Amino acid sequence: MKRPFYIFSSGRLRRRQNTLFFEKASGERIPDDQDETGEPSGTPTGERIPFPVEQVESLYFFGEVDLNSKLLTFLARHDIPAHFYDYYGNYTGTYIPRDYLHSGRLRIEQVMHYVRPKRRRYLARAIVEAATYNLLRVLRYYLNRLEGERQAAVAAAVAVIEQERKQLKVAEQIPELMGIEGRSRDAYYSAWPAILADGPGEAFPFEKRERRPPSNELNALISFGNSLCYTTTIRQIHRTALDPTISYLHEPGERRFSLALDLSEIFKPILVDRAIFRLVKTGKITPRHFEARLGGIYLKEEGRRIFVQHWDERLRQTVYHRRLERHVSYERLIRLECYKLIRHLLDPKQERYRGLHMWW
Repeated sequence: MKRPFYIFSSGRLRRRQNTLFFEKASGERIPDDQDETGEPSGTPTGERIPFPVEQVESLYFFGEVDLNSKLLTFLARHDIPAHFYDYYGNYTGTYIPRDYLHSGRLRIEQVMHYVRPKRRRYLARAIVEAATYNLLRVLRYYLNRLEGERQAAVAAAVAVIEQERKQLKVAEQIPELMGIEGRSRDAYYSAWPAILADGPGEAFPFEKRERRPPSNELNALISFGNSLCYTTTIRQIHRTALDPTISYLHEPGERRFSLALDLSEIFKPILVDRAIFRLVKTGKITPRHFEARLGGIYLKEEGRRIFVQHWDERLRQTVYHRRLERHVSYERLIRLECYKLIRHLLDPKQERYRGLHMWW
């Protein structure tokens, strides 16, 4: 069965027949913004790690890795995307093979649903409605498990989000919908100190969401987790005939797969935020897993390894899907979300799109 491969070490990735070999290198890696030579960091150790290409669903590079055009051609032939992260764990880009699932009709319908305001507004509203619903599900889980001031703080955040959701039906412009989502998420983050204010979570102060650069450990975790959610969503979109650059909530732009930004909003509370709570509250991630650089706080390599291991395990966990009447993985839920969107685009009257609402 195919699965993602996460490479943290530096070295070189080579191909030999139908097997990929990773040749590890030793030595301290030089930060990307401090290296003016362009030369690879480290010295080859001679250690080779093979993995058959038939097992590879995608590649994640967190270390400094050398590739060549023949290797990229080989990855494209096997439809293997590669995602790259810099020295600080920031997502930098994706190499994605050219589309192999083509549908002219779907591409036309995707564009038509973007250029026609009523159709775009319906999809953008559905995405925000599902995303804010899932925020509430996470908060309500903790609301019934807290007491006193901590419970009151979570209840206040719930009340704000519920009030914002009432505005969804009357919002007529995309910026209005974006504002509802943004204010809901601000209220959601305001409850995090109350949720984490015991045990290992006390070591993680948090006031507000700050991205560039992350101002503290929780902001660093959110940024890193959101980037993993984004690339996971890209992978699932690529397995369909959807164009990842045509979106409905986020404005399509240059150098980004904006449809992945749309769909990942639905899954961040389910996948990213719950993972952060689990890792922090169990003490698997502690302040020692972070470092201060360039005016911000970033996960060290050890912390990224812990997060990615938990992330990969979580994607493979399953929940019972009531409509399909079988268990499906969290990762499969993202693919199913793509299929729901496709059915709506091709025939909105037959099956209207409704974003995933967490039921478990």
